Amino acid sequence: MPVSTIFVLMMENRSFDHLLGYLALHRGDVEGLSSDPAWRDKVASTYGGKRFPPSPLTDPYDAIAADPPHGRADITTQLGQRVGDIFPMDGFVSSYATAKGLTPIAAGSEPPVMGYFTAEHAPVTAFLAQHYAICDHWHAALPAGTQPNRLMAMSGFTRIEDNKTPLPNQELVYDWLTKRGIRWRVYHVGIPFFALMLDRVGEVLGPHFRPFAEFFEDVESEPPDEFPQVVFLEPAYSDAPHIGPSCDDHSPAGIKGGQEFVLEAYRALTRSPDLWNQSAMIVSYDEHGGFFDHVSPPLIETLPPADALYKQKFTSLGVRVPALVISPFVVPGSVHHALMDHTSILKFIGDTFDGGSYSPLVDARPVGSVSAVLTNAGRDSPAPVIGSLEAYLALEPKPGGRVPNTKPETPIQENFQQALDAIRNHPARPPGAYDDLLQADFPH
Repeated sequence: MPVSTIFVLMMENRSFDHLLGYLALHRGDVEGLSSDPAWRDKVASTYGGKRFPPSPLTDPYDAIAADPPHGRADITTQLGQRVGDIFPMDGFVSSYATAKGLTPIAAGSEPPVMGYFTAEHAPVTAFLAQHYAICDHWHAALPAGTQPNRLMAMSGFTRIEDNKTPLPNQELVYDWLTKRGIRWRVYHVGIPFFALMLDRVGEVLGPHFRPFAEFFEDVESEPPDEFPQVVFLEPAYSDAPHIGPSCDDHSPAGIKGGQEFVLEAYRALTRSPDLWNQSAMIVSYDEHGGFFDHVSPPLIETLPPADALYKQKFTSLGVRVPALVISPFVVPGSVHHALMDHTSILKFIGDTFDGGSYSPLVDARPVGSVSAVLTNAGRDSPAPVIGSLEAYLALEPKPGGRVPNTKPETPIQENFQQALDAIRNHPARPPGAYDDLLQADFPH
């Protein structure tokens, strides 16, 4: 396989139709939105006797009124009552109506969970879709929230069904790579996600984890035999203590911060032609975050592992999420239609570094590998350069998400506070490490 370096960038809480569905309004090869009135009525969500079809969003900077619910029970509501093998996908507005702090939804309004962005307001996503490959049947691995889906992406299984404080430890792809002598690294803007496993804080403070600001220099200057073979890129999470705007796309914040983070990751990766010419970067989202998507998730079971903290199996995949594969080895502007989920990343890692196998559990999962998207022989030309986004980037996101001087209100926010406390008090913390974040912790 021509790829020898894999980059994984997983964002937060947006659906496929929300960020990429608009493409189908202009081209016929994408399973996305339609302007046909009959289609729009068919996919509308019903609430309070009213029908709410998809509607365009025009402000990537503004925070929406409330964070849409997106736990396992909430997603059951959003999918609706299954008929045969098909979920009607009609409960997004009724679920959003239960969001904490939300005022009643008025008739004639356009609930943001039924909204979608176009190229004008998500220009980085649009640029990458134009020049690389999108996957229009990539689903969250589970109809569940952030922690279970990130565990599926990083382990192939999950011990939990909803966010839990603290996040229980389990084997991660980090361990898989280490056992095989494969170089790996995490570049993070804020607190790395798996610091939520408190007994991994010492590892988070070790050499495998570096600030995202160092990514640019490492790409250009680190020798090829020292640069990692698998790289995980992490934004500043809205649910974590942080200074300034988050950049993970987690609602209720706008998407401008996320667009900028993905742009910076792409620009850094493509600074080194030698690295770029043997790389693939996957950009995906852990789950849909309560936002509308019209495609019914396939009925694929996920059983609890033997040491799981839940008993009820998952009977389907989760909602579709945006997914792009950025590489000289993809056909520009192509669409990969085969079924994928987050374990497709692990399959790709297994294909690249272990002869086509990650683990029996992951290998047996009936979804494709990212390897299948790499159908191009490669490019001799430099990576495409995105045009000026000066006007777009000049405006700062409006307040939204978790910021300093607010109190943790959810289990995952409490867990991030625990992680920051563990970092602060850990004897292995290098001088100055995380000092900026230590000033932004939640009040006790």
